[in-house]
Amino acid sequence: MKKSHWISLVILAILVGLYFLARNWQPVEREARFFRADSAQVVRLEFSTPGDTVIIGKADKQWKLLYPVVWDVNEQQLSTFFNQVLAAKTSATPMSEDAAQQQLYKVDSLSAVRVRIYGQGEELLDHAFIGNGTDTSFDYGRRQGELQIYQFRDNLTNLVRPDVFLWRSPNITNLKRAQMDKIEVTLPDHAYTLTLLPDSIRYTDPHESFIIHPHNRAQYKIINVLENLMTWQFVDTGTEQYEQAFRAPDCRVKVTLKDRSVRTFTLIRIESGAPPDPGSPINNEQVMLKLDDKPAPLYQMTGDFLQRFTKTAGSFKAMND
Repeated sequence: MKKSHWISLVILAILVGLYFLARNWQPVEREARFFRADSAQVVRLEFSTPGDTVIIGKADKQWKLLYPVVWDVNEQQLSTFFNQVLAAKTSATPMSEDAAQQQLYKVDSLSAVRVRIYGQGEELLDHAFIGNGTDTSFDYGRRQGELQIYQFRDNLTNLVRPDVFLWRSPNITNLKRAQMDKIEVTLPDHAYTLTLLPDSIRYTDPHESFIIHPHNRAQYKIINVLENLMTWQFVDTGTEQYEQAFRAPDCRVKVTLKDRSVRTFTLIRIESGAPPDPGSPINNEQVMLKLDDKPAPLYQMTGDFLQRFTKTAGSFKAMND
């Protein structure tokens, strides 16, 4: 083959290679981390809109919900914030630098969720506005004092909403079986006691007493719910409207622990129909729980929670598989 033919083939191979390389190559837009705070330095978080505010703080290495109520924080929600929100990325190029576009992208002070991140000594590590605008599924962000509006790669608005429902831990109590000595249940028409022995549970009422079969479900349903008592519905204000009903409760549970401390659970059934107050979160056929006779908060439970305790001796005699 002539030398000129070899050169032509080499050139053709190079051109074909460049063609396929061009087809497969797509420009990759540069990304940048939006928040600047180092998670190790964060000690307080504030999420707010014109109507709501949630504040979470860290003290002695423990995170707590501080406002609008003092409570244990929802650890899963907090972890999501640090792993997804604080690490969120945007395109390096802003969508807009026009102040008139802030309302369109919902990053203005009236439409957005304002996120403030503090370090030690009230040091403001980050101050930003997060919003969902332009009738799209994308979320946008703007830093306080800056005009640049950035588009997030992930949806963040639902992860920073100042809704206490999201940030409040649902856990009420975690009483382990090994801690409990006895459970006294008082109902309108009868009462009984469950005494927790090392390897069994004894049922006692005014008429009889017996060791419950180890496979009996009724006993385990009671133990399980006390070990993992949770709710997402809390009533912090207006609880005085239920005081009359709590004077004649549907059920009262007194748990004596081995250290001689006592926890009480007082239950009333909320009847069907309209809630007693237009602003009340109570739905039809719900149960309200008062813990340790404290007037607030109250806890909204399901009917199943009450039914676990409204048992007769026959329920504990059953030998379930």
